[in-house]
Amino acid sequence: MKIAATLLFSLFCAAAAPPSEIDALVDQARALPGEFAADALIRLAGADKLAESRRIDLLEQAYQRAGDAQQPYKRHAAVNPPGYPMGFINRAYDQELDGLSLRLRAIEAMLPLDGRKARRMFLDIGTLRLPQATCEDYLVYEPSRFYAVLGRVAAETFSPEETLRNEPFRLLARFTGTISSAVEVAPAARAIATARVQDGEFQALVTAFAGALGAVSGDDRSFTASSQAGGQIQALVEECRRRKLSPLPLIEGFRLYLVDNLSGKRCADGELAATAGQSFGMAASPASQPIGDLVTYFNNAIQVPPIQMIQPDEVAPASVEGKVKLAPFCQDSDCQDIGAQYRALVFNSDNLPHPPAYRDSDEFRVKLRDFLSAMASWKDVNGVAAADLYRAKAGVFSDLFNLVPSGPLQDAVADAMLDYLNQNRLQAEDAIQWFLPISSLIGRAGMATSLKSLAEKLRASHDPIVAFYARLELAAPRPADRIMPLL
Repeated sequence: MKIAATLLFSLFCAAAAPPSEIDALVDQARALPGEFAADALIRLAGADKLAESRRIDLLEQAYQRAGDAQQPYKRHAAVNPPGYPMGFINRAYDQELDGLSLRLRAIEAMLPLDGRKARRMFLDIGTLRLPQATCEDYLVYEPSRFYAVLGRVAAETFSPEETLRNEPFRLLARFTGTISSAVEVAPAARAIATARVQDGEFQALVTAFAGALGAVSGDDRSFTASSQAGGQIQALVEECRRRKLSPLPLIEGFRLYLVDNLSGKRCADGELAATAGQSFGMAASPASQPIGDLVTYFNNAIQVPPIQMIQPDEVAPASVEGKVKLAPFCQDSDCQDIGAQYRALVFNSDNLPHPPAYRDSDEFRVKLRDFLSAMASWKDVNGVAAADLYRAKAGVFSDLFNLVPSGPLQDAVADAMLDYLNQNRLQAEDAIQWFLPISSLIGRAGMATSLKSLAEKLRASHDPIVAFYARLELAAPRPADRIMPLL
């Protein structure tokens, strides 16, 4: 599948739209809501046939329209309650349609065209001031791309003369020394560890970062979601040693960070960060290691004298209170019946998977027809948020695509999914989540020649965003490795 998709993508690239067609798409893109306008302009700016000055102009327009995006920052799930579709939510945000990600994408595309302009755009973003999450929140912020782009801007946009004046160091110090959230710790540490600066400048970056690190506290949800920070801190410690610089300020700052956060107010459902999430009937990938392992990790891998090991009495929580607030889902009989019907498509009466040949049988076709009819009848019920139902139904359709063979059965699933998406109006509430199944459906249609009729239906959709993106996929096709993670 991936090989075929890659070959098809190459053919699309060879047949990319001429400039006149791109001009028409640019005009249409400007009329879209902010996140979609910015995303489309970035993709169109990548067209090889466009003059460099035109690409720069499109990227500047995209950067400006990113400010109109519904969501300001990328987020990801910090907890994984069983039965809740956190995988869907993470994939939705991985589209990078939030305001900050769109700006960063425009900057990265600008780097090889005009480095100075890319740097000015990055500086216009300013220092991150991410809001704190509460124990009732199930999402935290994800600023990794911000620090990755910071590293590239520092490494790629300064002249030799500017480098001699320590300008890259000043840029890095402006951002890595002012972190204020636990979710910034790992990516900022990574940016420093890979910085191309002199040893004295490197020591100053580490010392400033360590001071800021010791002041980060008060957000247990973000802290617990950032358990990968230990590995990045250790890598930064090792880089200090490689440069023959003292890592003690960094180790001391990290110790203070751990003690302050572990001994403060903790969320009562922290264990959910280490459990596996669930899609509709299927297990998702496991989350990060339990946060408690960080103390052992610090004591065994990072701590060195004269800095003391962390003792158990130092990390006793001041209080344990607050849990994520998620409405219970799939408690009604309609939802439970849908789940049972779906499992019957996958498993036999002995709870064993049906053999692949079963999907070509008349029994499977009848079950699938009845299942699609039940899906069409599955409506909102009291107490179920529209977004919850949308995620569940879109997830089922996605699972069905992976289950049914290509041909008439897959066409039937595609038609049923498109009918549902055309009727749904979640966009006003959550554009990023609304767009995920649409984007994946457009991607599927572009990658599979067997779904040619679906691609035509998408381009003829009455929804202007759906129709535009289906046409955009022909003019500026995404590579398979951008589509596959969305499926």
